[in-house]
Amino acid sequence: MATDVTTLLNAHRNGDASALNQLADLLYPELKAMARNRSRSGAGLGATTLVNETFLKLLSGGELRTDDRRQFFALMATIMRQIIVDEIRYVTADKRARRDVTFVDTVMGDDAHEKAELLLQVDEALNVVAAQDEQLAVVFECRYFAGMTTAETAEALSVSPRTAERLWAEARARVGELIDDRTE
Repeated sequence: MATDVTTLLNAHRNGDASALNQLADLLYPELKAMARNRSRSGAGLGATTLVNETFLKLLSGGELRTDDRRQFFALMATIMRQIIVDEIRYVTADKRARRDVTFVDTVMGDDAHEKAELLLQVDEALNVVAAQDEQLAVVFECRYFAGMTTAETAEALSVSPRTAERLWAEARARVGELIDDRTE
């Protein structure tokens, strides 16, 4: 399948308009499974909505600059992060203005505001980590925002599963430290 993805990415880059649709058809089930993993942990968006919004943002972004399956999935993880964080910002801003029961309240439960606030803190901390070590940020995006497994993350970064697990542990620790420093 990796060859098919690379072939379709190359075809798209060379002007084949149908290649992106074929790529979406090929990878949609896998992306939906990733999003389903993420949505179970309280992202606020359903899996279908998250994948659809990811593709819309991908298509609206202009040129697709990935060469292979690995880069494509890393890009999708970044886009999923942006969508999740944007949705949380929108809903929490709307909630402050209206004080009605929101979608996030329904999906995230009674402690929706605290979960939303934590997600925004994670995003800010991850921006700091990205400035220091881009690979750690990508690992965090893959695992936390895209719901990828260790094996999927390892493939997306072209590293061994053991290295992906080590990077994930380091990324979690760095993000956690930054959040703890902000709350003290």
